[in-house]
Amino acid sequence: MVSVIIPTYNRASLVVEALESVFAQTYKEHEVIVVDDGSTDNTREILEPYLHRIQYTWQENQGISAARNRGILLSHGRYIAFLDSDDRWLPSKLEKQVDYMNTHPKVGLVCCHVWRYEIGKETRRERRPHGFPRDFNELLTGPNHIPTSTVLVRRECLETVGMFDETLPPLEDWDLWLRIARRSAIHILEEVLSENRKHSQNTTNDLLKVYEGYWRFYAKVLKLHRSAIPDLNFFKDREASFRYLLGTTYLRRKKMRKALYHIAGSLKTRWDVGMYFDKKNLFSTKIGYFLKPYGAFAVSLLGALVSWAIPAWRSR
Repeated sequence: MVSVIIPTYNRASLVVEALESVFAQTYKEHEVIVVDDGSTDNTREILEPYLHRIQYTWQENQGISAARNRGILLSHGRYIAFLDSDDRWLPSKLEKQVDYMNTHPKVGLVCCHVWRYEIGKETRRERRPHGFPRDFNELLTGPNHIPTSTVLVRRECLETVGMFDETLPPLEDWDLWLRIARRSAIHILEEVLSENRKHSQNTTNDLLKVYEGYWRFYAKVLKLHRSAIPDLNFFKDREASFRYLLGTTYLRRKKMRKALYHIAGSLKTRWDVGMYFDKKNLFSTKIGYFLKPYGAFAVSLLGALVSWAIPAWRSR
């Protein structure tokens, strides 16, 4: 049996289409678990007619990783499949993936290609991913080309490596695929069996969340997979650069203490972190890029000192 985990948050207009694509599967031995991550729209009412066919659970808003993890803990299947509430599956998706997993016991994760398009513009679709990592090393050193809504994974893999890291959005999926790929084979079916749909709600505009996620991801990779990393400097540079971007974003938002903490941390990892952003690599630009982080550090330090001093002065 396959456990299908569908996390959702304020997508009442889309989640039913995701559900219907599961019910249309040619492979019928599955359970469907919908985790409502604190929706404030009419998601519960929309799902009312399906409650006899699904396991529905509601929780306070904690993010997509927590919702997926809740679904995993409630599941019973030998295999676990993930489907985001704005995506859809083609009818033979589960059947072909289960058949492959049953005949390839060393494979821990299988995925497939998707049609990616904007809702309402289905004719302008694009086949993704363009490339796929064949093993752990390629997944580690290249981009994440494993769309979550295409994944079928063995339960024992999750029992061995753990679930989604709830501190990492938006890179919690890449982190989990790496942990699985380091211990098991991974495979992509060379067929389009899923649809990844773009819309106004599925792109995060929270730069703090994005930069923090990337910083934490590369810091975790350096800690967890250090012995397997072919070029430590590349990953250190990525960690330092995203931490610097996180710090300067806090600085622009006048969160001086947090800005100081992260800018100082980025400089500690790479003292010339500004040079990472010098794409022109011209002598005339080098000094500016080199000095900019130290200027940001000085401004955040001054701001942090003022934020400490004023309350202390007022309390006298």
